[in-house]
Amino acid sequence: MVIDTPTIKQEVLEEIAKLAKSQKKRVYFVQFGTDAASAKFVQMKVAMAKDLGIEADVVHSAAAETAEALLVLADVIEKEYDGIVVQLPLPATMDTDLVIDSIPTEMDVDMLSEDSLVHYRNATTERTAPVAAAIQEMLWHHKIILIGKKIVVLGKGRLVGEPISMLLDRQELEYKVFDVDSNEEEKLEALKEADIVFSGMGMPHAITEDMVKEGVVLIDAGTSEQKGKLVGDIDPSCYDKAQWYTPVPGGVGPLTVVCLFRNLFLE
Repeated sequence: MVIDTPTIKQEVLEEIAKLAKSQKKRVYFVQFGTDAASAKFVQMKVAMAKDLGIEADVVHSAAAETAEALLVLADVIEKEYDGIVVQLPLPATMDTDLVIDSIPTEMDVDMLSEDSLVHYRNATTERTAPVAAAIQEMLWHHKIILIGKKIVVLGKGRLVGEPISMLLDRQELEYKVFDVDSNEEEKLEALKEADIVFSGMGMPHAITEDMVKEGVVLIDAGTSEQKGKLVGDIDPSCYDKAQWYTPVPGGVGPLTVVCLFRNLFLE
């Protein structure tokens, strides 16, 4: 069965809207470069913020070098917004780590800087990386239990794989993690035995029906483009085997954006 993301999203939106009525928050979105897809994502986030009653501003910068980006962010930081969100990916000429780590921890609602991750690992913040928070909401809503299950995480990236792994670590759960450099035979063996698969590789339909078992839970947070369409890591042919699954588009992604805004109201 498909995970009921629209209902879950609406519940979280209502929660945030109530908070926004009593706590005025301001968020600043920053996009470097001219990527059209990134610009659309920023527009979507700004529109959602305004619908929630959150003040949102945006800057599109033509900066192409790390030093230029840091100057832009320094100017934004001085304006004392409650949150700063840098749209990824950055131009290839920039050092992503340096740019993201320049955002003060208290403003890093995307939870991408090293300091933010340290706070999350040490349980010294109420905030959760948006993709991990979205997945947790899904699991809670459908009462999907992870304890005692064979869990596989596909991908180790900072946007999906790493936050999911940290979420599982916080719950002291055992899991196996693989990426494109992992041993293919070991990965396939683990997939075929997995009760739950979290995927964030960004490889179009890389997981096929023959790789998963009946009754598996498939959480697809990987997105990429194929023939002009947004697709996930998990081929739709797998859905008939799944107890629960998230489609792409329309699954993890929209709920992740909502959970980003909730971090504005947490410390």
